[in-house]
Amino acid sequence: MDALRTVFQGLIDLGAPVFLAVILTLIGITFRMKITRAISAGLTLGVALAGISLVVDFMLNNVGTASQAFVENTGVSLSALDMGWPPALGLAWGWQFAFLMFPIQIVVNLVMLAMRWTTCLNVDMWNVGNKVLTAFLVTYVSDLVWLGFAVATLQAVAELKNADVTRYRLQKLTGIPGVSMPHPMFLTGIWLYPFVKIMDRVLPSTWNIDAQKLREKIGVFGENHVMGFLIGCAIGALGGYDFSATLTLGIQAAAALTLFPLVAKLFTTALTPVSEAATNFTKKRFADREFTIGLDWPVMAGRSEHWLLMIMTIPVLLLYALILPGNIVLPFGGLMNICLVVPLFFFTMGNFVKMAIGTIIGIPMQLYVATYFAPYFTSLASSSGGVETPEGQQLAWFGMDISELRYIATEAVQGSVVGIILALVTIALAVYYFRGIKRDDLAIKAELEGQHAAPRS
Repeated sequence: MDALRTVFQGLIDLGAPVFLAVILTLIGITFRMKITRAISAGLTLGVALAGISLVVDFMLNNVGTASQAFVENTGVSLSALDMGWPPALGLAWGWQFAFLMFPIQIVVNLVMLAMRWTTCLNVDMWNVGNKVLTAFLVTYVSDLVWLGFAVATLQAVAELKNADVTRYRLQKLTGIPGVSMPHPMFLTGIWLYPFVKIMDRVLPSTWNIDAQKLREKIGVFGENHVMGFLIGCAIGALGGYDFSATLTLGIQAAAALTLFPLVAKLFTTALTPVSEAATNFTKKRFADREFTIGLDWPVMAGRSEHWLLMIMTIPVLLLYALILPGNIVLPFGGLMNICLVVPLFFFTMGNFVKMAIGTIIGIPMQLYVATYFAPYFTSLASSSGGVETPEGQQLAWFGMDISELRYIATEAVQGSVVGIILALVTIALAVYYFRGIKRDDLAIKAELEGQHAAPRS
């Protein structure tokens, strides 16, 4: 077992850009790509991941600092510091049983492929860390390691099934065929989907503000760099920056919004040839089978709706943190709120108005769940990371993937009446969600096939 731990921990320690570059290269070779093309695709994916990380870090180091200054100006004491996802999942990988989740996910994927229960070949192995975290949280409250891994395994299965029933939605949003999205954050659709359907009925279909429409209506003010500059200046002013520093922050925010779409194009460059090779390979050898490559969410990062809404709602998030009774979390590492904004983008098909409504309504839940789990992360930091927080201070993760589902799972395994009731409601919603989203996805498939079959003028 120690040898197994060493092998898999060594793979994880490579870091996401290197690890996934190696994985994509090997997949390309497996699908009979030329070695040079496979290596090129893998390296391009690694560059894309590294690039996204650099721009996110750049954004957090500048916009995040200004937002924190705004909180400090209010004089409110919030005792749990939000780490964001990189430190949180890093601590999860330090859990003593973490290494077991890696082979478990691989076996689950292979068995489901063999039994024709999924078409998704999940190469997004970096997000095994999310299953590790689920296993830890359930184990922490139940003191049963097997139960923790049972819930985490169920999550892995649900992610694959979710990838299957949203693949054409992903293709329409990205323009990349043959890929799917097994990221855990999209399981939040179980709770989001009914809400989105209600908005679809209540709000006129014309209610939408995306970057393209902004450009058409307001010209230069709809450009990424201009929007970023204006929003950055506004946040700088709220943070008490002087005139020069406010302008500097505006330029920095403009740079981030400009660079995100440029970096995101590298994902298409890397993944398209591998997807084509996988399609050709499977058609020749498995005439009756169809496979998709399961990828991480940044394949959608080229759309500016994500970043615009994330930045615009930072002041709203900080205001919530200050005024919500019982909240103890100071949002910092997770200020960009990826795990709420991106699923809303996915399930509203990029409708900016609906994304904004969902984000404003969803933030309080995220803060309260982060407050709930703060003692857990503080304990995890002490046990796996050797981090001792000062007395009266805790660590938290605001914007945690599937916050609501993890809260329900941990409450339910403890025998909480509220948790059990919410678990039963979640099961009912899951049935409704998977039936509805599959029907929607087939409609999108027909739409895409119709566009492909349409004669060129």
